[in-house]
Amino acid sequence: MPEIFEWLYRAVEKAAPAAMPVGRQVVDNAWHPPAMATAWRTSIPLEVIRYAAANRLCVRLNYVDADGNWKQPLIEPYSLRRTRDGNLLLYAVKHETQQDRSYRVDRMRSAEVTKTPFKPKYAIEMTPSGPISAMPIPKRTREFGIAETRTKSTSRRPRGVTSSYGPKYVFQCSFCGKRFTHKTNDPKINKHKDKYGNPCPGRTGFYVTTKY
Repeated sequence: MPEIFEWLYRAVEKAAPAAMPVGRQVVDNAWHPPAMATAWRTSIPLEVIRYAAANRLCVRLNYVDADGNWKQPLIEPYSLRRTRDGNLLLYAVKHETQQDRSYRVDRMRSAEVTKTPFKPKYAIEMTPSGPISAMPIPKRTREFGIAETRTKSTSRRPRGVTSSYGPKYVFQCSFCGKRFTHKTNDPKINKHKDKYGNPCPGRTGFYVTTKY
């Protein structure tokens, strides 16, 4: 008889997952992230990470650790916390190893949503429950603290004629290592293939040098 009532009223339910532990970090428990990531005043695309968390999709981070090493972990995003000294931390789980990790937001260089789904290990606190149907449209921002400058041309150049003068900025794809030369200080790179001929998912490069 008890089994029948449990079946009728669905009394047996899975317990809600607990919040991800903060480890040894001393966090500011009085701080709560704004509802919209665009209000977090950072050039890192946190709204993209929020979208991935809401839809249970892994994120590929481009991240520089405390020793200056460039890393590209595939993570499951769960929550954003602020430490007592003011650092924003993204708490996540490394998808391949299922290890708990925290990433300083100011050390992130870019974030890209993947098609790899994940089953939540902890409560997802970055967004209200339920999926987000539309990917946020990113605003034109510049990473690495590089600002774009525009100057008005004093004379019109004939179509099809490009100038070979001026500095050239070299950027390297953070995924495949391919280098691109730009006429402007813009790290955005177009669709391309890696050295094996496969489509590369990288769309942002990191600055290498300037040629004059």
